[in-house]
Amino acid sequence: MTTENLCPRNRHDHERLQAVIVAGPVAAEPVLEGLFIWLQDMNYPIAIPVADFLITVGDPLIPHLKKILCSNDYIWIGGVLDYVVARLATEQIHILKPELDQLVKVPGIAIDVISIGTSAGIWDQKTLSLILNTIIQTCEDRLPELNELKAKTPPDWMLDRSIAGTEENLHGLKAMRTKFFPESEHSND
Repeated sequence: MTTENLCPRNRHDHERLQAVIVAGPVAAEPVLEGLFIWLQDMNYPIAIPVADFLITVGDPLIPHLKKILCSNDYIWIGGVLDYVVARLATEQIHILKPELDQLVKVPGIAIDVISIGTSAGIWDQKTLSLILNTIIQTCEDRLPELNELKAKTPPDWMLDRSIAGTEENLHGLKAMRTKFFPESEHSND
């Protein structure tokens, strides 16, 4: 099978995926971009097996990961964070620090980014504290604005979902802050 024939053509293409796996990480390098496409929706039947294979590739993944992590497709980013980045070697996660520094500002994925970053030790305690406090403050500032908007508008499931997501993130971030800084002045959260 030629290199261009290694990339799965649809979300059920287990045959081509198996061919990539058998060919190995080096042979897959020319089709890495095409493989990452299958992680845009982690519900695709081949998504998790693709992710399992991708983590075996090593450093050639880094440019592709940087490109994805700099995109604005937060569903794709979330899947890549959970199923690939979180499973990389610490040294590889450190290479992604600039991208993780930007993504930690995105409330919907901040908890995942903080978990990955702290497990790899990419932030010192002072920086981690600042990150957590800043995001918590952002969520706390946003909630009254969202609730005020809700009071002024007809029922809107997207707005309700945004409020619930912000509350959930706030709760998770406060729990994370308590875990990492149990003796801080915020331990009553």
